[in-house]
Amino acid sequence: MDLPGEKLVIKLWETLADKGIGSLLAPWQVGREGRARNEIRRHEILMLAQAEADAADIRSGKKQLRSDGALLPTNSADIRSDMDERIEPTLGLSKAVEYGSRASAAAAARSEINATKAILFAEEQLSIDQEVPSDRPVDDDWLFTWREHAGKVSTEDLQRLWGSVLAGEVKAPGRYSIRTLEFLKTLSKSEAETISKLAGYVINGCIARSQNAYLESKGISFGTLLEMQDLGVISGVEALGLAQNYPSTAPDRFIRALVCHNKALILEHSDASKIVEIEVYMLTAVGRQVLGLGSFEADTDYLRLVGKKLLNDGFTVKLGDWQNVSDTQGRFYNAQEIKDDGTPAGD
Repeated sequence: MDLPGEKLVIKLWETLADKGIGSLLAPWQVGREGRARNEIRRHEILMLAQAEADAADIRSGKKQLRSDGALLPTNSADIRSDMDERIEPTLGLSKAVEYGSRASAAAAARSEINATKAILFAEEQLSIDQEVPSDRPVDDDWLFTWREHAGKVSTEDLQRLWGSVLAGEVKAPGRYSIRTLEFLKTLSKSEAETISKLAGYVINGCIARSQNAYLESKGISFGTLLEMQDLGVISGVEALGLAQNYPSTAPDRFIRALVCHNKALILEHSDASKIVEIEVYMLTAVGRQVLGLGSFEADTDYLRLVGKKLLNDGFTVKLGDWQNVSDTQGRFYNAQEIKDDGTPAGD
C-alpha cells in the first residue's frame, strides 16, 4: 500500500530526473520510496553539509578542482601537474583566469546546493500530502526558471519558500506562473514578512475595507497597504467604493462561505436572491499565488468584526473551523453563531 504522498514524491523525482535537476541527489534517487526515505534523507543532509564546506574552500582558495573533477588542496602536486598540462594565458591574465575559474566553480556549487535543499523541502511537503498528482507534466521553461532562482537563495526560510513553489507546481502544473517566480526572486525578507502578516486578513481573496481601524491596530497601516499595492500584491487601496458581491451557493435559500485559511464565516438567509456586498481591497493574481504558498492562520477577532457588520444586512452569521477538501469545496465544523452585542463592527 502506498504511503501518504508516495505518488507525488515519485512524480517529483521523475520530473527532476528528466531535466537533470537535483543532480547532487542522483545516487539516492533509486530506492527513495517508502520508509527508506528518512534514512536516505539523513545521508543527503550530511552530503550537502560537506558540499557546502567544499564550496567554501574553493571560494577561499584552499581547494581547487582538477580538470577531471577531482577536488584537491591548492598546494597539491596533482593540482600543479594538472595546471602544467594546460596552455597558460598570456599578457598577465593567468591570475585573473585562476580567480575567475575559482569563483565560477564556487558559484556553481553553491547554486546546486541551494536548489538541492529546496528540492528536499519540496519532497518533505509532498510526502505528507495525500492528493492525487495531475497527469500533466511540469513545463520545461517553468522548471528551468525555478532552478535558476532557487539556486540563488541560501537562507532556510527562502529555500522552504522555493520548495513550496516546486511542490505546488508538481501537484498542479500551471498553478504558479513564471511571472510569480520573477516576483518571488526580488522579494526582500521584510516584504515577505509583511505579506505573511497581511495573509491573516484575506477572506476569499479580499481584505475588508470596513476594518481599517482594526488593521491599523495590528500594524497594517494605510501606508502598508499602499506598499503592498506598489509591490503588486493587492489593488484598490486608493479606489473608492470597490466592492465584491457574493451570491448564494444554494438554489432554495441563501448560504455562502467566506473562507480565511483555517476559519470561515457561514452566512445564511431564507431569501436565496440575497447578495452579500463587501467593500474590499482585492488580491492580484500574483498576490493570490504568493499567499497560496504559505500556511497561515486567520485572525478570529477580525472575522468576528466582519461577521457582526454583516448582521446589519439580516444574515445569520456563524464562525467556525474550515478544512479544504478540494479547490472548490471544504468542511465547516465547530460553528458558533455571532450575535450583535452592541459594540462597533467597523468603520
